[in-house]
Amino acid sequence: MTRIGTFVGALLYHSSGKSFALVQQLTFLAVLAAPVVALTIDDPENASIPGVALGLGLMLATTTAVVLSPRQGLSRGLEWLVPVTSLVACGICRLATYPDGAVISTLSLVPSLWLVVRFRNKGAGVAVLMVILTITIPSLVLLPESMSVASFSRYTVLPVALALMSFAVIGILQHLEASTTQAERALESERSARTQLERTDRLLRGVLENLNVGVLVMDAHGNDLMTNRAQREIHALASPETNTDRTEAGHLAFHTDGTSIPAQNRPAARANRGEEFDNVQVLVGHPGPEQRVISVTARSVMAEDGSRDAAFLIFRDVTEEYNLLRAQHEIIATVSHEMRTPLTSIVGFTDFAEDSLQELPAMDAREDALEHLGVIRRNADKLSKLVEDLLLEQQAAVGRLTLTLEPVSVQELITHCVTGFQPMAERREITLALQLEPGAEILTDHLRISQVLDNLVGNALKYTQPGGSVTVSAAAPACGQGLTVHVTDDGPGMTQYEASQVFTPFYRAPSARVSATAGAGLGLALSQSIIEAHGGTITVRSVPGKGTRFTFTLHDESTRRALQARI
Repeated sequence: MTRIGTFVGALLYHSSGKSFALVQQLTFLAVLAAPVVALTIDDPENASIPGVALGLGLMLATTTAVVLSPRQGLSRGLEWLVPVTSLVACGICRLATYPDGAVISTLSLVPSLWLVVRFRNKGAGVAVLMVILTITIPSLVLLPESMSVASFSRYTVLPVALALMSFAVIGILQHLEASTTQAERALESERSARTQLERTDRLLRGVLENLNVGVLVMDAHGNDLMTNRAQREIHALASPETNTDRTEAGHLAFHTDGTSIPAQNRPAARANRGEEFDNVQVLVGHPGPEQRVISVTARSVMAEDGSRDAAFLIFRDVTEEYNLLRAQHEIIATVSHEMRTPLTSIVGFTDFAEDSLQELPAMDAREDALEHLGVIRRNADKLSKLVEDLLLEQQAAVGRLTLTLEPVSVQELITHCVTGFQPMAERREITLALQLEPGAEILTDHLRISQVLDNLVGNALKYTQPGGSVTVSAAAPACGQGLTVHVTDDGPGMTQYEASQVFTPFYRAPSARVSATAGAGLGLALSQSIIEAHGGTITVRSVPGKGTRFTFTLHDESTRRALQARI
């Protein structure tokens, strides 16, 4: 039996021990004996004393049998004998006190239910049979009443009612047992799933805690949900115990050129705004030997309804790699600087040779020489531009990029760039649109930001197919004075990996390498260096087959702090 069936059976009769059975038997004895004795005392002439003695004697005998049974419970034979004997005793006591004791027949339902609950269909059959034998037949045969439909119905309704009640009780118990079995299976399945989840959670936390990269998980409101040991060590560098300002603004976080990163531009703040980025390098800790270079990557976790549910950041210590690259950059910067002198000589002597040839009489040899010199000049100019970009990017990488800040008209800055690229857009049959909000001035290096705009717009036009469109939009940022610029195209787009590498020097996507599009892979790396030197941020979002959007944001206050840090 299931738990509910066992409980109901114990409640009515059956129990795995004899204590509860004894209590039930004593209770039924008292309930039966009380009216029988009372009727006998009240009307001794109509009561059969021998019958009363026989009926109550049988009850005492069955009760004694329960008392003498083993402590662990009643035997199966005794489980049958006790309720059957109780039914016989109930029938005898009813006959002994009839007609006043006719109501005692209703007490036969109690031991009948004991049989039904304990033995189900067999118990129900025995219970109905015993009621017929002990109550119905004696009433019809022995009692001095004339037989009629009414009397017959009165004495046969009890077994019929008992049979119907037995079927109902059996159905209820079966339903309860089925429900209990199903509930137990569901509970067991839930326990198994919970155990598996706890094990998985324990394994994941163990793996997370022992990773050699820092992990920080934040909810949609920027509250920390999970960190690991490596992240706590990095955080201890950013906010040591001696640091008086324990807020995010007081953390020791710097750009690679040594300038402090404004609180709103730090990786955690950017991730909390929903930005995703890869390999953003940050200096953490007090300047000195203990300061570390940390590469930060951020991703958003979306809920089922499409809203941002959480964000996580990966912090990787790249100090050794950074130092090696810095040394490499120093060498490249030095070599690039040294290449300027011979290039200047080549260009200068080319100019001199062209001027000298122009003074000679016209002849085929002179024209051939001028054409050859033109090829030398064009290639020398390309090489000079490459060396200039390379030198500028390496200067930025080692923190030597100088800026000349001045108030610049946003409308003039962007309109001049877009106007300069209109002929190229028309030749390639690309729509170049400008969306510009009325704005004031921004504090920036006009030449360098123009270079960033030229790189972004030029790349968008180079990689967008004829018939496509490129849109340049600019507006004030959400917080503070400054500028946010979006350059959006509907070109071939990039994969997530390609987008994560576009700001790496000399990186070119596979599709760009196999195409006829020229480039050395320095423009975007240089653009990022220029923006970060201003204390700003630059990001990219791209979907293969749908296009790319580059966004950079400058804040006047961040630019001022970046300039002060360089002085």
